[in-house]
Amino acid sequence: MCASSAEDRYKDFFPDESREYLQKTFKSFEDDVVLEVYTEKGPHDEFNKFALNVCRAFAALTDKVEVREYSLSDEMARKREIITSPTILISPNRYDIRFLGAPSGEEGRALVEGMALASKGAEGLSETTTSLLSRIDDQREIRVFASPSCPYCPGQVINAFKAAIGNPAHVSAWCVSTQENEEMAEEYLVGSVPHTSINDIVAFVGLEPEEKFMAQLVYLKSLDEILEETGVFEDQEHEEGDAEEVDLVIIGAGPAGMSAGIYAARSGMSAVLLEKQGVGGQVALTPKVENYPGFSEVGGLQLADILSAHARIYTEIKQFVEVRDLRYGDRIEVETDSVVYRAKGVLLATGVNVRLLNVPGENRFYGQGVSYCATCDGNFYRNKKVYVVGGGNTALTDALFLRSLDAEVKIIHRRDELRAEKALQEATDKEGIEVIWNSEVLEILGETGVRGVKIRNNIDGSETELEADGVFVAIGHVANTELAEKLGVELREDGFIKVDQSQRTSVPRVYAAGDITGGVRQIVTAIGQGSVAALTAFEDFSRMKV
Repeated sequence: MCASSAEDRYKDFFPDESREYLQKTFKSFEDDVVLEVYTEKGPHDEFNKFALNVCRAFAALTDKVEVREYSLSDEMARKREIITSPTILISPNRYDIRFLGAPSGEEGRALVEGMALASKGAEGLSETTTSLLSRIDDQREIRVFASPSCPYCPGQVINAFKAAIGNPAHVSAWCVSTQENEEMAEEYLVGSVPHTSINDIVAFVGLEPEEKFMAQLVYLKSLDEILEETGVFEDQEHEEGDAEEVDLVIIGAGPAGMSAGIYAARSGMSAVLLEKQGVGGQVALTPKVENYPGFSEVGGLQLADILSAHARIYTEIKQFVEVRDLRYGDRIEVETDSVVYRAKGVLLATGVNVRLLNVPGENRFYGQGVSYCATCDGNFYRNKKVYVVGGGNTALTDALFLRSLDAEVKIIHRRDELRAEKALQEATDKEGIEVIWNSEVLEILGETGVRGVKIRNNIDGSETELEADGVFVAIGHVANTELAEKLGVELREDGFIKVDQSQRTSVPRVYAAGDITGGVRQIVTAIGQGSVAALTAFEDFSRMKV
């Protein structure tokens, strides 16, 4: 197929906003990137087609991406030791970086970022990461199990890819989509994503900060063991990165942060948006959104993509970048791994974390039957018996989503009435989802994985053990206020940030928006607060000499 016909055929594969973002990303490539795509006709034909079309569409957008297509029967497949279809290799003559499965949803983000990293090579890595990787002189095989619906997965996949790029002679990094590779996921006892296995020796669940990931890779031990034995992080001093001047640093890329980015840029301010995980915040974890104006029904991940595509038109979103420190002064210094931003002001949109049950078995079985994200992990519990703990919107949304996956689901609630919206309660009743009222979880039971829960009836004090394959915890959230506390920001009695009607905090030039401010924690309110905060910052900066 000639270049012009390929461009015509695939020019509409991506939405306009995504295409503009991709073209901008490809322009930043330093070296050309080769994608080898391996497929075999069979039960994965739908995934094969998607993987091929995505890669072909990339190549149609830029001459810096070359796609080579092979079948699993080709000699090249044997040479590369390809084990499943589809498989995508990134610059395989330089690195062992591969996707096992079709890069849909959040996995597509990781593929694009992996290509960008491969184009820059080791020069694109931080000094700390490069230093840690230089200590590895034997083989490391990283397997990150991911799901298209998991916003945390790309960050962990990128950690693995950075390791393979930083030490290609000794590190291989595979992203394994659990959607197409169920048998491999079962072999590795994957119950939650992202699930990372290194050399089949150390395994951990969840997104890790980059340095912690690299340390575990180096020592082949969990972080707790490393700290106990070596104290590797105790006295470590970070090199101060390059300094960049900017008007507003927005920390957090949920609806509030992305809305603030749009309004900041439209006001004429320079802004940068930092996100340590994936964009979208809690929205990206919501299977279905039915209360966002303009959409009678939209997937949470889809809505997050729409918001991020819009925000990227106006401001730069730096994903998987963690803020290490904040220093207040005439300019507020925001320190990341590679850059120190010197800003007139900071907007905190860091959202919330899930609240834990704090009962025996919860930590032990996290990733082995205990989950806090039905969107990420629900697929593992098809046709299985699960309990959702909670009575709010999240709990009922999770229960409905799990029921849609044919799970046998019941809700455990400590009160005699639910707190969720009426529409969700009606949907739960319609689906025949049973609620176990006035009950609390005392313990999560099991040996190698969850086999049941022990609950107590709050009325008569009786205790009961229930058989279960999984427990989804949805009992609320706690605010991510660590950075706010570093700046001395005043908090409310419930732990959320105290703000005025203009989203100002108690510290001048520090603003907050979204779930971190408590109150009515909805998408529409977060977007409203983000826009107000950005406009307030513009107003303040116009009056101040900073």
